Order: sequence, then C-alpha cells, then structure tokens
Amino acid sequence: MHTRPRPLSPLLALLPALALACGDSDALTTTTDGTTSTTTELGGESSSSDAATAGVLTEGTTAGSSSGGETMELDERGCWTDLLPGERVALSDAFTGGSEGVAFGQDGRLYVSSDERVWRLSADGARVELAAVPTAIGLARRGSGLVVASLGESFDVDVIDGGVYFVDGDGASEQLTASIASPNFVAITPTGDALISDDFDTRVFRVTPSGDVSEALSAVPSPNGMAYSPDGDALFIASTFTPDGQLTKYDVDADGLPIEASAREILQLGPATTPDGIAVDEDGMVYVAANIRGELWRVDGASETLQPGELVADQLGYPASLAFGDGEGFDRCSVYVTQLMEPVVWRVFIGAPGAPLYD
Repeated sequence: MHTRPRPLSPLLALLPALALACGDSDALTTTTDGTTSTTTELGGESSSSDAATAGVLTEGTTAGSSSGGETMELDERGCWTDLLPGERVALSDAFTGGSEGVAFGQDGRLYVSSDERVWRLSADGARVELAAVPTAIGLARRGSGLVVASLGESFDVDVIDGGVYFVDGDGASEQLTASIASPNFVAITPTGDALISDDFDTRVFRVTPSGDVSEALSAVPSPNGMAYSPDGDALFIASTFTPDGQLTKYDVDADGLPIEASAREILQLGPATTPDGIAVDEDGMVYVAANIRGELWRVDGASETLQPGELVADQLGYPASLAFGDGEGFDRCSVYVTQLMEPVVWRVFIGAPGAPLYD
C-alpha cells in the first residue's frame, strides 16, 4: 500500500517523471492507421506566453471575465467577442496551491475545488468558501447543490478511504458514501444519479442521491473525465494513466447509463499526456484537458472510429477540469479551466456554447 499526504490529485505525485517523458516534443495526434501527425492549434497560432496577450495576472490580482466591467459584444450565438478561438484570459489567480474540480451552480456562480474546500467564484474572480470537504476534487451540479468527489488518502484500490458528498447551496455537506477507494470525476445522469470515476481503478460507479452504490462500468482503463453528448445518446470517458491517453465513447441505456459492450475509442493523445477533465459543446465536439502537456484538445463526438484530434490551446500549465460558462458575467462559449500546480483559473474561448448538462 502507498500512502500520501492530501494532494489535489494523484497526478501530482507523478508529474516529474511524466514531464520528463513528455519533453518538448511537438503535439502529436494518432490517426486511424496508428501513425502520428503534428496538429496545429485551433485558430492557426499557439497561445502566446506573453503575459499581456495571454491575460496572465500578477500575484494577488484578479481579472473580471467581462474585461474590467465593460459590457461584452455578443455574436449571433451569444458568444463574447473579446478573444479569438484558443485564446485565454485569467479569471482568478487566487488558488496558490492549484485547483481541480470546476462546475457552474444553479445560481450562475462558478465553483472550484482547492485546498480541501469548495469555493464559490463570482464573475469578477472574487471567491468565498462554500464548504470544507476532505480532498475535494471532482464537482458536478445537482439541483441547487453540488456532488463532490473526495479522493481519499491512498493510491491502493483495495484501501477504501474516499468519499462522495452532497453540498447544498448554503454549504451544508452530507456524505453519500464512503465505499469508493479514490473518487475523482463526477457526472450527473438523466435520472439524477452521479457517475463517479476512479482513475486508479477500472470501474465507474453509480451513486444515487440516497447513497446507494453500484457499478456502472467495470473495464475502463484508468477512467477520469466524463460527459454526455448533447442529445444524451452517448457518454465519453477520458483515460488518464494509460499509454494511449484515450477518449472512449459509450452508448447509453434508457437511464443514461453506459453500455460496456459499446465501447469504442475515438481519440488517442498518446503516452504521458494524462487526459483529465472533459466537456462537450452544443455542436457535439468533445474537449479534453491533456494535463501534463498543458494542452486542450478536441474531437468530434459524432465519430465512431479513432480520429485525429485538434489542438485548441497550449501553455495552460497543468489543466485539470473544464466547464462551459453558465451564468451572468460568464461567457457561455468559453471553457473555464482549473489547473493542478499553478494559481490561475483560465477562461479559454471556444466559439460555441456548452451542451446542456443533466442536474
């Protein structure tokens, strides 16, 4: 058994080795014939590392998501027009220990997990503590509250020390279960149950609002980020600690639960990319945070076979989780991105609204 202090994610313990494995190689994507090819970033240019262009904040400051309070112009899809696709700006740099989970609440505020707490962020980047939850990482909105995955202390799948909590809008928390070893990502099903991944296991669990636990999937390699297609007919799952760094697509049953036998990979980011959180836009494009590479990738979720991916943005630090804007003062056509080892929460412009979520 391996024990550890309470980090934001098991990725932290592996960052040095995986970063060396990555090196400074070009971004690669795998094609259907197993070869690799270099893919350019969405919009034709990589995100600038220059602080003024990238919107990087100086220590102790915040940047409003509406450019200092100015009213944003909107395009025909209701997207802000201040950035080009793939460009980024910082919403907050207050998370000195890094951050991981991210979700928009029913109240239109952004919620972020960091430092064993769930924080509420307003559109100007100001934050207040909502609740203390041990090793809080994954977040998902359910009703007026949040389902929160609590990672636990051990890497060992036989040591059951993680938990799943429900935190209401006032910050009161209730533990739903303590029977999953290392709960990580949370996705809400059409029936209001929570799907919980464990990237040190091969199982995805179903947790009901009353705390009943069952297996939804049993044979997913290192499952992490999960999201539904816009029509609800498919579930996508990213695999973190695998040689292929794959994204797998599943058909779902009448309750929105994934059907194991339907699994097919539609994207492979390759070794030492550690795919983490994912999100889906209303056009069905699936976005994947490649944590160690500091990149954001996308692939068409309508695909049925392995496809080349498209690099949307890079130089994001260690991106963990993604959530499309869903509240006043937030851009519905940007993803808000947490990261493990740096204080910034990014807004990365996509150019399409997020798909509706079940809650």
